[in-house]
Amino acid sequence: MSVNEQEMEKLKYIWTRTWWTFVILGIITFALGVFALINPQAAATIPIRLLGIFILLDGIFKIITAVIERRYHWGWRVAFGLVEMGVGVAVFALSFNITQALFTIIIYLIAFGLLLAGAFTLVRVISGRRTWHALLVGLLEIIFGIALIALTGATAVLFVWVTGIFFLLTGGTLVFVGFRIRQAGRQLKPYISPNVVEGTAVYEDGTSHGAVVEGEVLLLPEETEE
Repeated sequence: MSVNEQEMEKLKYIWTRTWWTFVILGIITFALGVFALINPQAAATIPIRLLGIFILLDGIFKIITAVIERRYHWGWRVAFGLVEMGVGVAVFALSFNITQALFTIIIYLIAFGLLLAGAFTLVRVISGRRTWHALLVGLLEIIFGIALIALTGATAVLFVWVTGIFFLLTGGTLVFVGFRIRQAGRQLKPYISPNVVEGTAVYEDGTSHGAVVEGEVLLLPEETEE
């Protein structure tokens, strides 16, 4: 197989075999977006639960490896694996509380950042370093900072909703791209097939313009006689 045929084989595989990966990934992403909009609190805990499962599995793997190998203080490795398993179970069991605490910390950091930025803007306006038009920006930053602190729970739900909408758009786009790739692969398959047999096709009028591709005659545009 020549280099050109290898390249055509790769292109054929990409266009005709990988389209379904985009579709499956798009469906999963779309489903996560719907779940986030329907139940934002449960959706927010999914990453923490997955982290807990990962820590638990890693602890189990460490224990099995230490028991099988039994080298260099393997007892301590077993103990460490047991501790890691306990941490994984605790993270999974307390996923809601951990998620709530993380969202609260993130929202408070954003709120205090807005408050500090607004106060700094007001100080620069009063000192004459900024124009009075910047006063509105500083006041808005302070108002939004106070609102984030006062409405922490609602803000956390809003974050999950925004993430869910993003997942919906991303999932729909991936599904659309996957089917477009499938359609393009079907249209280009006769032209990128590596099993091309050189030859000519004879028209009914006796002319010989064409190529034989996988046993099928691919007719080429007829040349006009001048």
